[in-house]
Formats: sequence, structure tokens, C-alpha cells
Amino acid sequence: MLTIEVKRHNQGEAYFEPWIEKFDGGGGWRFHFHWDDISDEGAETFREIYVQQSRCWRPRPADAPRGPRIPNRMERKAVLPDGEKVAVYDTPEGNLYMVRADLISERGARLMARAQTEISQHWERIPPEDRAGE
Repeated sequence: MLTIEVKRHNQGEAYFEPWIEKFDGGGGWRFHFHWDDISDEGAETFREIYVQQSRCWRPRPADAPRGPRIPNRMERKAVLPDGEKVAVYDTPEGNLYMVRADLISERGARLMARAQTEISQHWERIPPEDRAGE
């Protein structure tokens, strides 16, 4: 299993766009957010969501050809059904995150979805029969 972290940087730092760091050796990823773009609850929630998604996706081997870009979108909603914080719709056409609006800013949602789309060609779906814990 990959290590997945979400870092909310310190208040007062100059603004930067959210970005994704790959750990050396391919052992995981850290998602970096500016303080203004995500709440503490949002950082923990997205860490949990990204860990869940790592059960369905894995990095492509370094020598494998890059795959297609998979569009990622985040839509912020004031309230989600059943008190959910985030709902993920992972389809062959792309990934849609429906997100409770107080967890992430509009800017943070837009920029992180773009960052995920940019790295998507370096990931591949894990066939359902190969997924651990499902």
C-alpha cells in the first residue's frame, strides 16, 4: 500500500497553488495545500479519500508507456446526501469529487483537480480481482 499524506501548510505562508509530491522510490504521494485552500478537517478527509482511491489505482511502472489523461473535477456543495463529506465517482471517463464546500476552497478544488489530471497518465487502474481488501 502506498503512503498518502495531505499537508496543510502553515498560516501566513505566501500563497502557492496546491501541488503533488511523489516520494522517492515510488512509495507514496503528498498533496500540498496552502492554509487558505483547505481546512484541517478537509486535509484529513482528503487523506482518507486518497488512501481509498489508492486501492483502485497504482503508479505505472517506470518503463511502461504513459496512459491517457483522466479528467478530474471537484464540485463543491453546501450539503451532501446522508451527511457525507466527499463522494467520489470514479468512472472510465474521469473522476468527479463532490465535496462539502467548507472543506476546500473553490480555488483549491479547481487547482488540485487540475494537478490530479496532469499526473493521471502516470497511474493505472488496478483490476478489481487484484484489489486488496475489497
